Amino acid sequence: MERDVTQRMREDWDRRARENARYYINDREHEGFDFGLSGCVSVVYLLRPIQDRLRHDMRMLEIGCGIGRMMPFFAGLFAEAHGIDISPSMIEQGRNRLGNHPNVTLHVGDGRTLTGLPDAWFDLVVSFEVFQHIPDRQVIADYVHEAYRVLEPGGIARFLVKTKRWEGQGAEHDTWCGVELGREDLDAWLQRDPWRLEAAHDSDDPTKAWVLLSKPAS
Repeated sequence: MERDVTQRMREDWDRRARENARYYINDREHEGFDFGLSGCVSVVYLLRPIQDRLRHDMRMLEIGCGIGRMMPFFAGLFAEAHGIDISPSMIEQGRNRLGNHPNVTLHVGDGRTLTGLPDAWFDLVVSFEVFQHIPDRQVIADYVHEAYRVLEPGGIARFLVKTKRWEGQGAEHDTWCGVELGREDLDAWLQRDPWRLEAAHDSDDPTKAWVLLSKPAS
């Protein structure tokens, strides 16, 4: 029997974390100051299109935070910055790295839910270059469902998703070359929970797209 997908994800990402976490988080900019500065660039790229919706008193959550590449910059912008990751090794390294940021909390997750995080608590949920490594579309759908649960009414979610196969990718999806999503997947998310679809559009990378969702205010 094939191992559960979340078990494979945890084992693979724990191995990558022990081998060279920074390389597997950002294989282009992983040495010296490049790694930290890349986190700043990514936060700007992620948040600038929604900056008019943001407030400094927000609680935010990053799904797939790794060792917290972007967390110092989230911490400077928001009242609380939370990250969750399937890899205990990533979280351990992240906690060591971010110990001087009192408003940052990192959580070890189960790889498909946000169990342990309270309902209607966060104002913003994001995921950046993480869903592209998940080999099962149902796992991604479960994360989106859980994001709806933990968002306050009026909260927003912004996700980067993979939409096309990568050059040189093999026939099978794995924990590096994740599944491609299409409009039917987005429609399924909207049928499962009463999200308001704010935007869905291509990113600068032709193999990826952005999705912006909001939880209707009560």
